[in-house]
Amino acid sequence: MKPYQFYTVGRFPKLAVGASVKNQVQMTFSGEGEDVETSLTLKDRTYEGTLALVRVKSEVKYETFGFIKKVVGNERRKIDFTEYLQPVDFPAYHDEGKNILIFQAPKKVCRGVLSNLRSNPCGVELVEMVVDFAKVMDLCSEYQGAWFRGVSSRVRAAGLSGDQIQHDGLFKKLLKDGELSNVTIPWMLENVEHRVMITSTGAIILVQDYRSNQGLELQIVVDVFDKLLSKVWAEKRGRRRSEEIDIPVEPE
Repeated sequence: MKPYQFYTVGRFPKLAVGASVKNQVQMTFSGEGEDVETSLTLKDRTYEGTLALVRVKSEVKYETFGFIKKVVGNERRKIDFTEYLQPVDFPAYHDEGKNILIFQAPKKVCRGVLSNLRSNPCGVELVEMVVDFAKVMDLCSEYQGAWFRGVSSRVRAAGLSGDQIQHDGLFKKLLKDGELSNVTIPWMLENVEHRVMITSTGAIILVQDYRSNQGLELQIVVDVFDKLLSKVWAEKRGRRRSEEIDIPVEPE
């Protein structure tokens, strides 16, 4: 499955093809400072329809337990760590007319890059959005999948899949007890059905494999944005603790 994370643009500089906007922040790892550079480079102004292609490069901090083995003074040692930096390099798509920027990257990567950009302003301001699933239900005739978070004191997340699940009693119970994290819907484009997932943070995830047909993928996500996502989202005002929980997505 391939994620496309949407943001509205507060500010984005005018760039010539090949030019970049950059910033640098310093992170601390085990008491040591580490400089991290984030760059956004315009690669193609007319890449697909109204979308310009932008290349994003940065490093994202991950907090996790692990170890490496290395030779120190002719002696092999095991070094434990609780965090590490991962280089990231992914495409983004800017639509100046629609005032959106789309990151083609997983959620953790998007959040890490967004945090880097905000830590040292460089002329790029991206606004996070939240989806109103009540409005989604008004515009969609069928749900094929759904994930809920916070459904009970013991269950952090629960998922459903099937046909027309929005009419099932279990769906209605989970909707009452928990909070929708994402839904999977059928989407028609040029008489062909595609399965797409809409997340609470304004991402569109393509469930099917399009064998790297980037043009078709972008046509689908832009169509979903124009006809659905842009009508059901609003600017994010605050961050709840539950949003930090990673919710699984349904398998293909």
